[in-house]
Amino acid sequence: MSIRVLLSSKHKVVSEGIAAVLRTHPDIHLVGMADTDATTQALCAASEPDVLLIGMHAHGQQDLSLMQKIAQDPTSPHMVAFSGDTDRHAIIEILDAGAKGYVSTTSSIDELMSAIRSVASGRVYLCQTAASEMMASVRNFRSGHGTGKNHLGNREEQVLRLIADGFSSKEIARNLQIAPSTVEVHRRNIMRKVGLHKVADLTRYAIRNQMVSV
Repeated sequence: MSIRVLLSSKHKVVSEGIAAVLRTHPDIHLVGMADTDATTQALCAASEPDVLLIGMHAHGQQDLSLMQKIAQDPTSPHMVAFSGDTDRHAIIEILDAGAKGYVSTTSSIDELMSAIRSVASGRVYLCQTAASEMMASVRNFRSGHGTGKNHLGNREEQVLRLIADGFSSKEIARNLQIAPSTVEVHRRNIMRKVGLHKVADLTRYAIRNQMVSV
């Protein structure tokens, strides 16, 4: 059975080139092409693809929002994102938005095909560039380089200290005299910057970087 693929990209020249390659693979059935968010969502509902191949703009918050909306549907297709952003934070954001595969725009077409086939079978796929970036990040984290507190702004450091001390978002807001929604923005930024998503891990991070006393 062929893999049903929907291609979504606002870069028409890029998408037409990818579409031409997809059509040469007998195990791939290109069910449609979209160049707007609305068309992408409509085609997802109408054509029921197995895989949504989605092109990301640099710092594409709109693309991330689209992915998050699609991922909320329990019948949504597996998503593969291709992007020029290859830093760890961008990759984490894309995966958090619901993508099961990530391919850099500098990757080969073979890697793109591997990503489509992998996510269609339920596996997660990172291209070689992304995998190398994530591994380098892990090594830097373990050696204590590249993830220090200097990567955080002053207000983010204040919020992280209070999170580590066990304060809730509402308590932090009162303490710093800012809106709770602003605290949540800082919390998300902190998690994105340090690559940690649990309070216990953030607490250990703060202690390790001598941001709180024990």
